[in-house]
Amino acid sequence: MNLQIASAAEEQSAVAEEINNNVATIRDVTESLSGQANESARVSQSLNSLANQQQSLMDQFRV
Repeated sequence: MNLQIASAAEEQSAVAEEINNNVATIRDVTESLSGQANESARVSQSLNSLANQQQSLMDQFRV
């Protein structure tokens, strides 16, 4: 009986550690995605600004 309890406790500990590792991995991926989303927003704003500048230049050539 004691051997079964010890075995179950060891297995539970291993599962808890695996869950902890998975949560840490999810956190890391989430942080990375957040950074990538911020970079994407920055690049989009930059592209929008360039498009506006290009439109202003093109408006100079209208008859």
